[in-house]
Amino acid sequence: MRKYSGVARAAVLGVAAVATVVSLSGGASAAPSAYAPLPLPANSVGTKQLQVGAVDTFRIKDKSIGGWDVLDNTLPWSKMGSDFRANINKTINTASAAKSAADAAAAKAKAADTKAQAALDAVNNLPQAPSYQKNWGEIFRNTIGNARAELGTSSSGEGLNFSVPTAADAIMWGNEADFAGKPVAPLTKVGYEVFQTGENSAIAGNMPSIKFELNPDITGVTYTTLVYSPDNSASNKWTKIDAAGDTGKHWGFTGTYFNTGTDRCGLNGARCTLTDALAVLGKDANFLSAGVGKGRDNAWHGAIRSLTINGDTYTFTAGGVRKG
Repeated sequence: MRKYSGVARAAVLGVAAVATVVSLSGGASAAPSAYAPLPLPANSVGTKQLQVGAVDTFRIKDKSIGGWDVLDNTLPWSKMGSDFRANINKTINTASAAKSAADAAAAKAKAADTKAQAALDAVNNLPQAPSYQKNWGEIFRNTIGNARAELGTSSSGEGLNFSVPTAADAIMWGNEADFAGKPVAPLTKVGYEVFQTGENSAIAGNMPSIKFELNPDITGVTYTTLVYSPDNSASNKWTKIDAAGDTGKHWGFTGTYFNTGTDRCGLNGARCTLTDALAVLGKDANFLSAGVGKGRDNAWHGAIRSLTINGDTYTFTAGGVRKG
């Protein structure tokens, strides 16, 4: 067995490798488990014949020298043959080009994902169609004569437009289905928004009303309407009115029972505040309907834009009633 000298190792192989066998044609195989000198292959040169630069890649038999036969850094890049270096550079360039192509494809895919997400966000951010409440409209049993109510747009803007031609006409517009059977107590927050005109204000106390049809839970009485009718608001503008917080005596009940005596908050007698009116009712009083109305008392032409009952505000628009 012949051992390789350091000079022989330095002149034969162009790349130092510890873990793999370097093939001059570009192939590789696993290194042996332990370093040991190998015998010279058949037809190879002896170590005494090797001189620096005397053996190039064309004179080395393919796979005849393993990477474990070469000490680290014994053959610098400048000593390698040009063809050998060209093959290595070609491999490096091919790998680099493949990586660049992969990076470009990844960037393109990311850009496409970003564009798709932006398009999806744009769709999700489009204005949503308004959701309108059902069950609002004229309550016909309380509509008399030629009075009319209609959602729409007028000189005052969007709202519920009332047209009550004479003192003999009346209108009620509201919701029977959603309030029917619900307990009156607690009724703590009530209000509305009214557009009053100068012509309406020429008559004292000429305002639309908030109206609650009730079963009052009073022996012998199964029906009444609790009405809120405030003083005239400012002319030719929208005014928000807090009916629950009104300390004036602007609430009253319809019906003979309530208008007998002075302590029952009768609409045609001694009216009261909301707190006082609720105290007249039985503990199990419940709603039949809730809404707004006008008449029979005076002609009135104007609009109502919203109605608040406890924690809910119902906004009247040309397209319908919106809650919230």
